[in-house]
Amino acid sequence: MNWKRILFLTHRWIGIGMCLLFAFWFASGIVMMYVDYPELTYAESVAAHPDLQRDRVALTPFEAARQAGEITDWQSASLAMLADRPVYRLRATDGRSATIFADTGERMERLGEQGALAVAATSGLRSGAAEPEHLGLIEVDQWTITGSLNPSRPLHKVALNDSAGTVLYISERDGRVVRDTTGRERFWNWPGSTVHWIYPLAIRQFSGFWLQLIIWLSVIGLVSLVTGTVIGLLQLRPFARKGNRGASPYTGIMKWHHIGGLCCMVFIATFLFSGLMSVGPWGVFASATSPLPQIARYQGQLSLRLSDFSMPAPAGEPVREVNWLYLGGEPYSVSTIASGARLPDFGPDQQPDVAARISGAVPQLLPGSSLTSFELLEAYDDYYYSRHFMRQPLPAYRARFDDAEETWYHINATTGEVVNRLTRRGRLERWLFNGLHSLDFQFLRDSRPLWDLTVILLSLAGLGFSITSIVIGWRRLTR
Repeated sequence: MNWKRILFLTHRWIGIGMCLLFAFWFASGIVMMYVDYPELTYAESVAAHPDLQRDRVALTPFEAARQAGEITDWQSASLAMLADRPVYRLRATDGRSATIFADTGERMERLGEQGALAVAATSGLRSGAAEPEHLGLIEVDQWTITGSLNPSRPLHKVALNDSAGTVLYISERDGRVVRDTTGRERFWNWPGSTVHWIYPLAIRQFSGFWLQLIIWLSVIGLVSLVTGTVIGLLQLRPFARKGNRGASPYTGIMKWHHIGGLCCMVFIATFLFSGLMSVGPWGVFASATSPLPQIARYQGQLSLRLSDFSMPAPAGEPVREVNWLYLGGEPYSVSTIASGARLPDFGPDQQPDVAARISGAVPQLLPGSSLTSFELLEAYDDYYYSRHFMRQPLPAYRARFDDAEETWYHINATTGEVVNRLTRRGRLERWLFNGLHSLDFQFLRDSRPLWDLTVILLSLAGLGFSITSIVIGWRRLTR
């Protein structure tokens, strides 16, 4: 058996094994352009909170923390409503948490079914007069697979019985609404994200197995593409042969497969390769350092001293949530109002010069490196933008450093909060995954529907090529 025979057999049988999956990937990608995997967006998160009743808050953050027992090192602290009562939600540096009612100091040990129904009934996500229905207390289901929800589990599943078929997922631990789904999202995510990411619960719940499955299916797909490309080039016929003029020696569906594969090979290669990059295989995009100590230096505190904090001044609009933070060692609060805007408050005796505070604290992110540039972004660009559920606030500062990882930080210019960190590897991931997989380029994003047309046409071309593979494979198997 010579090398050509091995090449043909490898391509034939890998192609037969992968052709259906290729078709599903291209078709489901079109669905995902318009229906994302269920997520609680920022706007929905704000809407989920009732207006904060300040007059019912009887405890300071420090007094509330004293009710949490032996926990003393706090990482975050917030105040919001839980149904009709104000609560402090405190998270410790070791991952533990406490939910303290701000009117009585009572610690909430568990939310319970009635508590979950009360949260759903008072949520701004509820519309109509129908009463919410409790569907059970779960650890995980098809729409709550993501690991980011682990600190909130178990989850109460509550149907709002509205026209959209909305279902809320509410944390048993702290009473937050952490996810919502609608009937439309659930329906379209079966032919969308569930197929595209190979995301059935029966597979995805085994995260290690799922990760290796994605990696090796992508690698096998690339092998199929490379072998097919080599064969396609070898089989090109630039001159007439036996009276037939044309580039391909094949006829019928084989000719479509031959020429179509050569025309689509670049697009399909970038799709497969970027799909592989989406899971960061073999730690290729892993950072050498953690951002946590860097952000702690910027904030000026490793943990919160809750005795430093007090209630902010009343805002002109109803407040939905209050968070307490540090900036350059100075304590302050950020209030989220009903419109979604976030307002900083440094206290009645402090000047609210956020820009000066940020510029003074930024060098502490990487004190051993030089700050090479510090610029204000008032519009999105290729590295800082919002898309789908990824909300990035504007204006924002970009701080660039000359450290070994060539680190960039983006900082909310209104509140001083760190938005994200991008190292050299993170910026490479942005192009090798988002750029190649979703054609997530600024000139296309800003020119819709050009982006839609481009992605749909390329996906249809890939789908058409995959269908030729299915037909050829079926004929081979049924001989």
